[in-house]
Amino acid sequence: MARLLDYPEGLEFTDLQFLSGPRAINASATESIAGFIQTTASPFGAWSFQVTFPPLQGVIARRHRGWIVGLQGGANATRFPFPDGDRMTPAEAGITGSVESQPWGNGESWSNGKGWRATYPLVALDAPAAMGDSVIALANTFWGWQLDVGSQIGLSPFYFGMHVVTEVIGDGRYRVWPPLRKAFDTDSYATLAPTLAVRLTGLDAANIQRDAQAAQNMTATFVEVFDYDVRDYFTE
Repeated sequence: MARLLDYPEGLEFTDLQFLSGPRAINASATESIAGFIQTTASPFGAWSFQVTFPPLQGVIARRHRGWIVGLQGGANATRFPFPDGDRMTPAEAGITGSVESQPWGNGESWSNGKGWRATYPLVALDAPAAMGDSVIALANTFWGWQLDVGSQIGLSPFYFGMHVVTEVIGDGRYRVWPPLRKAFDTDSYATLAPTLAVRLTGLDAANIQRDAQAAQNMTATFVEVFDYDVRDYFTE
């Protein structure tokens, strides 16, 4: 089986660019005699994007190098915690207090030198959702009724996917794209920190380049691996 790799700890990127919007599968277009073009597509498109990395040195450069080599030009996949630089503020999400790294009450940190920090709360689903549904309902807790068009969410537990709100229907009900990759019940939760499974789009989709000072001028282009395919074809 193919492997599912972890995203390298501490590896950041400076730019993320979606490529031509979400990729559509089996897209087509027809043109009438009058010149009107009707475009159609399967709803199950896949996210595709390119990331650009800053100059890297030392342990982070080694982790990046091993990760890219391990992805084997698309043969293996990786977890990709999807960032949102425009995510709602902690106060908007119902968090009180700081989300910055803090020491424990005795002033000590974890053994790795890092403190603890609050995370954005999960919100329960208010109604079951079937695989392929594009409307979800969230409970009226924390940020559940506060999402806006463009918000990025994921679902849990044990799910790879990122969904964007395209319509606020009201009372915690939202239309999202892409449709859900699996069914969820009311014991499931929505999160503002979605994780995708992705693979390189091909052998030339990433580069490893270094000059005398640092590894730099590096990009990688990814396409989503659907949640159900991860479970069928990939292993740790």
